Amino acid sequence: MKLSERLRPRRMFWRIYLYGLLMLGGAVLSFSLIIKLVQIQADQPNLDHFTELVEMANSDSPELARMMEALAEKKNVQTTLYDLQGNVKLSSADPPLKPLDDDEWRQVRKANNWLAREQNYWAAPTWRGDVVVGVLIYRTVTHRWVYTALGGSLAAVLVFLAGISVPLARAIVSPLEQLTTVVGEFGRGNLSARARLKGRNEVAVLGRTFDEMAARTESLIRGQKELLANVSHELRTPLARLGVTLDLVEDGQPEELAARLPELRRDIGELQQLVDGVLQMARLDLEANQAGQPGPRLQRATLRLTEFLKDAAERFQKSAPECRLQLDVAENLPTLEADPVLVRRALHNLLDNARKYSEPGSPVTLRAQVDAQAVHLDVEDRGIGISDEDLPKLTTPFFRTDRSRARETGGTGLGLTLVRRIVEAHGGTLSLQGVTEGGTRARLVLPLTTT
Repeated sequence: MKLSERLRPRRMFWRIYLYGLLMLGGAVLSFSLIIKLVQIQADQPNLDHFTELVEMANSDSPELARMMEALAEKKNVQTTLYDLQGNVKLSSADPPLKPLDDDEWRQVRKANNWLAREQNYWAAPTWRGDVVVGVLIYRTVTHRWVYTALGGSLAAVLVFLAGISVPLARAIVSPLEQLTTVVGEFGRGNLSARARLKGRNEVAVLGRTFDEMAARTESLIRGQKELLANVSHELRTPLARLGVTLDLVEDGQPEELAARLPELRRDIGELQQLVDGVLQMARLDLEANQAGQPGPRLQRATLRLTEFLKDAAERFQKSAPECRLQLDVAENLPTLEADPVLVRRALHNLLDNARKYSEPGSPVTLRAQVDAQAVHLDVEDRGIGISDEDLPKLTTPFFRTDRSRARETGGTGLGLTLVRRIVEAHGGTLSLQGVTEGGTRARLVLPLTTT
C-alpha cells in the first residue's frame, strides 16, 4: 500500500482515535481530581501535631489544653490525656477516647504508636524524667466529604465516557449489523440485496464495495441465464429444420429433400458457429478469471503485422469472393505479441459483419495504423449503418439491430461479443462508430507490449 493511501483520512479510524483521546482526557481529569483531593487531605492533621502534643504533655506545658482544643476545632482531631490510674487529665473529645487495654499498653511500650482500632488512633506514653506518668491518645477523623467527592468525581467521569461511547458503538455496530443481514440475504439467493450504506467511513466503503460486487455477481449470473436462454432459442430453429428434413427422409421424398439440402447445410453451419462461439467465450472468460478459476492461457506468438494482416485478408477473400476488400496496410509495421488464432478470428468476424451489412458491390476496408503504444486495426464498410441507440448494445450476446433480424444477415449474435472478449483478453479495446459517408467503422486497439 502506498504511503498516500495509508495517510488518507479514514473517518472510522479518526473517530475511534478521538474517542481514545477522550478516554485519556478523562483519566487525566480523574487523576487531577485525586491530586486535588489529596492536597485538601494534606491540610488535615498529621503526626507532627501528635509529636508536638506529646512533647507538651511531657513538659506539662500550660498550652497543652489550648492546643488540643485548637486541633479539635480546626483539624477535627480528638485527644485524651490519661494518668496511669486511668483518670482523664485533659480531653478534647466528648466523651473521652477509650483508654488503652493491656494489649495496647504492651504495644505502646514497644514504641508502636499506631493502634489497630476502627479509625486512625495513635498513642504515646508521657514522661516525668525517666518515669511514665500517663498516656496521650490521639485520633484523626477524615472528612467523609473527601471520599464522597472522590467517588462522585470518578463516577461522573465514568458516566460521561460511557455516554459518549454510545454513539460511537452505534456508528460502528449499526452498519455492520445491516451489512451482515444483507450478506446473509445475498448468500441465501436474494441477488438483489444491497447494503446501500451512506457515509465515507471504512464501514460505508465496505458496504459500497459489497454492493458493487453483488451487482457484478448478479449481472454475471443473469448473463449466464440469458446466455442459456438465448442459446436454447437459437438452437430451436435449426433443430426444427433438421427434424423436418428427417421426416422427409422417412417419407421418401427425395426431390423435396434435395431442395432442402442447402438450407440443411446452412443450419448445421449455424449450429457449429453457435457452439464454437459459446465455447470460445467460455475459454476467454476463464482466461480473464472472471469466475475466480484458473483458465487456459493465451497462446501468444510474435506476429509480423504486415504479413499477418495480408494473410487474414486473403483467407477472408477466399471465403467471400463476392466482397470487394480494400487493404490499407504499410509494409513496415512492427511485430505484435498476440494469439494469432484469436486475433485472426476477431478480424474475420469484423470483416464478415461488414460484408453482411454492406450493399452489394460496396467495398470493405481493412486499415492498420500504429502509434508508440498500440496498433489500430480498422474495419470499415459502406453498408446500412447502425443507429446511435444500438451502437452501445452491439457487443451484447445475441443482440441484433432491427435492420438485421433476418437470419440471412443476422447470424448468431455472438460475433461482436466474441471480438470484444478477444480484444479485452489481449488488454485492448473495441470501439464502434458510424462514418459520415454511411456505414460503420469497427476499431481494434491492441497494445504492442504485454503486461
